[in-house]
Amino acid sequence: MTRYLGGRLLAAAIVLFALSLLAFGMVRLIPGDPALNFVQVDNPDPAVLEAIRQQLGLDRPWYTQYLEWIGGAVTGDFGSSLTRPQQIGEQLAVRFPVSLQLAVMAMLIAVAFGVPLGVMAAVRPGKAVDAVVRGLSFVSLAVPAFIIATVIILVNTSTVRLRLLGHVSFEDDPLGSIGSMLAPAIVLSLAMGAMIARYTRGTVIDALSQDYIRTARAKGASVGRIVVRHALRNALIPVTTIIGVQLAAIIGGTVIIETVFAIPGMGSYLIESINTTDYPAIQACVLVLGAVFIIINLVVDLIYPLIDPRIRVAR
Repeated sequence: MTRYLGGRLLAAAIVLFALSLLAFGMVRLIPGDPALNFVQVDNPDPAVLEAIRQQLGLDRPWYTQYLEWIGGAVTGDFGSSLTRPQQIGEQLAVRFPVSLQLAVMAMLIAVAFGVPLGVMAAVRPGKAVDAVVRGLSFVSLAVPAFIIATVIILVNTSTVRLRLLGHVSFEDDPLGSIGSMLAPAIVLSLAMGAMIARYTRGTVIDALSQDYIRTARAKGASVGRIVVRHALRNALIPVTTIIGVQLAAIIGGTVIIETVFAIPGMGSYLIESINTTDYPAIQACVLVLGAVFIIINLVVDLIYPLIDPRIRVAR
C-alpha cells in the first residue's frame, strides 16, 4: 500500500506539473491584452502600453514568468491580480469554500436519490419502476443544467418569488447559507444523480447474476439482505469512482450555475478573470481546480480497499 500510494502521489505531481504548463500556455492564447485594462482611451499610445507591460512583467521571457509563478504557487502565493487591486490567494480562500459547499450539497442530494433509484430499478429490471428510472435519467442527462436553472428562476419570479439569487455566508448563518444554495445544488444534482442511478442499476444487476448471490438465495437469505449486504457492496466500487469523479468535476463545472444564481464562487471568479484577461488569476483557478480533481481521484483510489478487501490483497 505504501508503494502504491507513493506511485499515485508521483503520478499526481507529474499530472499537476503538466496542467500548470498547459494553463500557463493556454491563457496566453485568450484574445486581449491585460495592459488595455489600465488605459481609458480607444487608441492608446504603444509606448504607454509597453511601459504597462514592463510594469506587469509581461515583457519577460515566458519561462521566467512561469518559474516565478509556479514557485510562488507551490508556497501558496499566487501573486496579485493584473486588473484588480487584490491578492489572488485571498480571493481563492474566500471563493473556493463557496464552490465546495455547492458541490458537496449537490453531491449529497445526487447520492441520496441516485443510489436508491438505481437499486430499485435493478431489483425489478424491465418493470415499470425500471422504465420510470431510466426515463427520468435520460431526461436529466439530456437537458442542460443552465436551462433548468433559467426556467426555475423565471417561474419563481412570476409565482412564489423566493430568494434564489445570491449567497449567504456559512460562517454568518449556516442554515441561511444552506437555504440559499439549495436551488442551485438541486439543479446541479439532477444530471449527477441520473448518472449515479444508471451506474448503480447496471452494477447491481451484474452483481445479482453472480454465483455468490445464488448461494445466498439457496441459504434462505432475504431479498433485502442479498441486495444491501452482498450485491450493493460489490456494486459500490464503480459507483464510488463515478461519485468521486463527478464531485471533482462539479467543483470546476459550476461556472454557469454560479453565474445564473449570482453565487460568488470559483466559477464566477474564473469568468471575471477571463473577461479581463487576468493571466495570474486564470492560471490560479485552473491549477487549484486541477489539484482538487487529482486529490479527489487519489482519495477514491484509497477508498477502494475499504469497500472490497480483495483489492488490497491484489495490490
